[in-house]
Amino acid sequence: MKLIKRTYFLTAIWLLPVMFIGSIFCFYMIEYIAYEETDEFLTYEMERLLNYHKENKVLPDYHKVANIIPGLRYEHPVFKDTLLLETGDGEMVPYRELYFTINHKGKDFTIVLSHLLLGKDDVAEGTAMIIFGLMFLVATFLILIVNHVTRKIWAPFYKTLNRLVQFKIGNPLPQFPETPIDEFKALNATLSALLKKITSDYQHNKEFNENASHELQTHLAVIRSNTEILLNKLPEKAGNGNELQTIYSASTRLSQFQRSLLLLSKINNGEFSNDVNVDMRQLATQTLSTFSETIDLLGISVEKDIRACHIFIDAGLAEILLNNLMKNAVKHNVQGGFISIKLTPSELWVENSGLPIQGQPEKMLNRFAKGENGNCGIGLAIVSQICELYEFGLSYEVFDTSNHRITIHWR
Repeated sequence: MKLIKRTYFLTAIWLLPVMFIGSIFCFYMIEYIAYEETDEFLTYEMERLLNYHKENKVLPDYHKVANIIPGLRYEHPVFKDTLLLETGDGEMVPYRELYFTINHKGKDFTIVLSHLLLGKDDVAEGTAMIIFGLMFLVATFLILIVNHVTRKIWAPFYKTLNRLVQFKIGNPLPQFPETPIDEFKALNATLSALLKKITSDYQHNKEFNENASHELQTHLAVIRSNTEILLNKLPEKAGNGNELQTIYSASTRLSQFQRSLLLLSKINNGEFSNDVNVDMRQLATQTLSTFSETIDLLGISVEKDIRACHIFIDAGLAEILLNNLMKNAVKHNVQGGFISIKLTPSELWVENSGLPIQGQPEKMLNRFAKGENGNCGIGLAIVSQICELYEFGLSYEVFDTSNHRITIHWR
């Protein structure tokens, strides 16, 4: 929810109790004013009748008053509320009455004046109309006035946010808009300094990785080539050269690990951003073909259910993902085992036979996880990193103690 909409929402919530309290206040104020005006009118009528009696020495006619009660005396005028039958609609309606006494020819006569009052339902209806009218005016004000003002005020913030969202590490630093608001100035200055530091650290880290990779690969290549030369020159009678063979194998593995670590670093840095619509079925078929020779040597049977599937992903990362999954399924398989592959538009899972593992299977997705047969390398860690980058679901399960299944959910 956007900030401006959140502001409207919270304002509306807080306005509800305010309007409720206001409606109660409005109801009693209308009722109070109605009583005050009615009492004032009846008082004026009483004074007029008193003056009329004083001048003419006669009681008022019945059609001018509600009632005349002989022999009843009130020391002071008294106001009373009553209900009278309205013959027009057959309902009891509220009236306000004023009782006062006139001494006529030595006898007391109580005069009763009455005036129609507003009913509570009428007051409630008027209150509701006022409250709803106020709510409509407030809503109109919020939508037309506040919306216009806040958009104008927050325009620099949204421009900054938009440029920040579009910014990618490694690209030129964004230029934030000028603004007269001090808080937005401070925000833009802080973001500029932060992005500058991040970009600088990223460039230094990238250069270090590339330089370290180049130097390591160069020296490892020298070690491998010289070790291979020594192995070829070694006389047959001198033994099998186990030490030299160990050096050669270790340098080869180290070179592979170094390339994998560099790949992980590039994935973390977001250097793969050329996303396209990749045909995963074609890529999976090619990957199987790549490992077919090794599969035949190990006597591994392959079951496959590969359906049409297109994923929006970097083509290079898609190939690395499938290669690492297949390599893991072949490398950690057993002689005469099996590999089962299923690819659908919603998921991909690769199941293979292998050795039992101790502990939680999910830990095999970590770098250099330890399995029953030693170190498992970082192939699955690369798979996990790619899935995290594209927000794919990833799980590792073991069935029947030795059947390993890795599942990736595209959606």
